Amino acid sequence: MSFLIAGPYPSLRTTTLLPSPRWGDSKAIGGTFISMRAMDGTLYTYVKSRNGKKKLRWDFELSRNKAMELREFFKAYFGEAVKITDHDGDVWIGYLMNNPFEFATSGRAGGWPGGESMTVTIDFEEK
Repeated sequence: MSFLIAGPYPSLRTTTLLPSPRWGDSKAIGGTFISMRAMDGTLYTYVKSRNGKKKLRWDFELSRNKAMELREFFKAYFGEAVKITDHDGDVWIGYLMNNPFEFATSGRAGGWPGGESMTVTIDFEEK
């Protein structure tokens, strides 16, 4: 299954199709854990939630041409809501959180357009 990013949400104008991310994608509920100790030594813990919003992270290895296409998508729609359909078939509406987006050259890639591969990490927060 592939990975689809479309923006801006809800009037989708641009769509970018990516290969499945590398192993190690993560999903986390956005919240803060606070622990405090009272004067008598009693430990109190609080979880400050952000309305159940989830933070997601995906790592990709892309051809240079595809990385440049993704970079232009980020420039056009950073700060606007986007729709992501991930490799598991889940649909997410939210915001791209990386600032700046970093593309790193990971090496030569024989047979790929542009002749080299690049890695990028996408951080995303659910709306």
